[in-house]
This record gives sequence, C-alpha cells and structure tokens, in this order.
Amino acid sequence: MLLKDLQRIVIETNDTGPWGMDVWWVLEGPPDLPIVRFPQGATGEDKFIEYASTLDGFAIRGMNSTRNARFECWPNPD
Repeated sequence: MLLKDLQRIVIETNDTGPWGMDVWWVLEGPPDLPIVRFPQGATGEDKFIEYASTLDGFAIRGMNSTRNARFECWPNPD
C-alpha cells in the first residue's frame, strides 16, 4: 500500500506483554488493498510516526493498554 492510499491508522493491543509483541500498528486503505501491520519498535516506525504526525487530527492512542483492543488514531474519532 502506498501512503497516498492510507485511509485509517489503528493501534491494536493485546495481553501478551511484556514478553510478547503487544502493540501493533494497523494501516488500512481501500478494501481492494491488503492491510499493513507492524509491531511497535519495528525498523522505520519512527519515520512512520513522523509522517503520521503530519496528518490532520492524528493522535497516538492506546499504547499503555494491556488488553485486547483497537484504538483509532486517524482519522481522529473525536
């Protein structure tokens, strides 16, 4: 998926921490494109956050969650 196709950014958390990968970025685009997922700390995460921070209304949510949950970061649900 190209960044121009990005339609939604979600953080997915689970209860496998602190030993498992418990925070995942989920990037969604049009239904005909695959969803992109990568864990917190992945190579390039800092560059992605730098880009996402330029999107109007982007906010990091849910990073401290210890439960199985999804948090919409963009578009801003508020």
